[in-house]
Amino acid sequence: MDYIDYIEGQTEQNFWFKSKKRLINILLLKMNLKNLKILNIGAGTGADLDILNHYGDIFICDINKRALNLIPKDLFKEKKVCSATNLQYPDEQFDVVCSFDVFEHIEDDKKVVTEVYRVLKKGGFLFFTVPAFNFLFSAHDKALKHVRRYNKKTMYQLLNNFRDIEISYWNSFLFIPFAILRFLKKKSKPKTDYFNLPSLIEKVFLKILTVENRIIKNGYKLPLGLSLIGYCKK
Repeated sequence: MDYIDYIEGQTEQNFWFKSKKRLINILLLKMNLKNLKILNIGAGTGADLDILNHYGDIFICDINKRALNLIPKDLFKEKKVCSATNLQYPDEQFDVVCSFDVFEHIEDDKKVVTEVYRVLKKGGFLFFTVPAFNFLFSAHDKALKHVRRYNKKTMYQLLNNFRDIEISYWNSFLFIPFAILRFLKKKSKPKTDYFNLPSLIEKVFLKILTVENRIIKNGYKLPLGLSLIGYCKK
């Protein structure tokens, strides 16, 4: 979870964050990976670490020291305060690098990908999520300090040094209402879309994203969505 999400009062019980964690687990399970050395870049408040810990030793880094200080020590092996454009690790150190909603925050995203490629072992995997469709860039993105959003074409271009690139959209069934909300707020002052939903709506939205996760688990790709998710291999 991003530090801005945290200070705005978001929790891991929000339907979006809960579903995203389940999706991350699905991606890792599909690759049948175990006993890994994993680097989580832009770890934020560490909301995904309980999932990642099932797969190996976790090393975390973030440019925000305050965010890292919120993460319990039992959830990681080592933490570093550093930029994703200058990872403080030797070459070919990790079996997996995770970048969950990180690339969009960084002006030089190509430098980040170069660094990820450098610290990955040959045959290692990058798992990622990013916000989709730049035409949806709005006050929400500005509040979260995003530089851009992505589509499949821009992600393939960004990851062109990798092989076996697999990408799908996510949060497809809720795309239209959230897209309308983003358009209405396009010229507003920076402010996130987060607000407290009635528990019934939270449960409905969680069910919807659970169905999407199941579709992705079964090997199907969604045609559009608010996010892009995927993995690739060095």
